[in-house]
Parts: sequence; structure tokens; C-alpha cells
Amino acid sequence: MRALLATVPLFAVAACAAPAPQAPAPQGLAGYTAMKGPAGELIVKRAGAPFTYAEGAEAKRAANSFCGPNGVASGDLDNFRDDAWVFPGGCA
Repeated sequence: MRALLATVPLFAVAACAAPAPQAPAPQGLAGYTAMKGPAGELIVKRAGAPFTYAEGAEAKRAANSFCGPNGVASGDLDNFRDDAWVFPGGCA
């Protein structure tokens, strides 16, 4: 019994030393790519047919999928440029 009680603190210390599991990085939607621009903005492109100006809602859905649970920091400065949608606030 004493031997068993002596090992309990070792298991407790080992449990504290184990690294915390990392949440998987957001993968995004298939068919879209996202990259961080030089000023921290999020730039979202679609594979195949490029985005048009009228597809901001679709681009925002794709951006949210890349940003994880907090989503994209979208606002009135979001813009369409070079077949991509740019979200200056990046991920929230």
C-alpha cells in the first residue's frame, strides 16, 4: 500500500509536465486560399474562377473558415482587389 501511495505524486507531476494539446490550425474551405499580407490583412482567393466584386459574402465565408472560431475582422474597409477579397483587419 505504501508503494502505491508513493507513486501517486509521481503521476500527478507527470500529468502537469505533459504539453497541452494544441488546437488544430483552421484548414479553410476547399477551393479557397488565404494568406496574410504585409500589413496583417487577410487576402482570400478562390481556385479556378477568380472572385468578382459582387462575391464579398462568399469571400467572407471563406475567410471565416480560415480564421477559426473568432472569424475574420470584417468591416467597411474590406475591399476587392486583383481577383481577391482583402480584409484589412485580418483574423479577429
